[in-house]
Amino acid sequence: MVTIRAYVPNDLENTVPLWYRTWHQTFPNLQHPQPYHTWKARFHNDLARRGEVWLAELENQIVGLVLVIQETQELNQLFVDHVYQNRGIGSDLLNKAKEICPQRLTLQTLQQNTKACKFYEKHGFKASKLATNEINGQPNIEYYWVPSLSSLNSTKSVNL
Repeated sequence: MVTIRAYVPNDLENTVPLWYRTWHQTFPNLQHPQPYHTWKARFHNDLARRGEVWLAELENQIVGLVLVIQETQELNQLFVDHVYQNRGIGSDLLNKAKEICPQRLTLQTLQQNTKACKFYEKHGFKASKLATNEINGQPNIEYYWVPSLSSLNSTKSVNL
């Protein structure tokens, strides 16, 4: 059974390799301009400090992560190890992000990541605008999510 739990600094050595490896498996034809040590420093010194990181863990192994920056209502990273995809783990992590930012979420993904685009659209995200990724220079697509009125009403009725 998958557990979604909060990231702690001791998870760094298992989290960053998953993030780095999964990104490169997703985009095998892209050469990312930053080496691994830069990813690790960025995650530790910037992303994990600005955002909330939640991990998907299965049998004491980190198999996914989601990083949400609550201040800007941004889903910054969502990755699931390729071996564990299509098991609902990404959906669990995405639901955690929606729980953290229940009013609205935005995200950016590479336009060529059609699998992720379909995943986000299936979960109620709408395409918003095209841009360029500031780090790797690739074409991005921005998505946004706002809860539907019906889901807000059902949430309110459950909480009464």
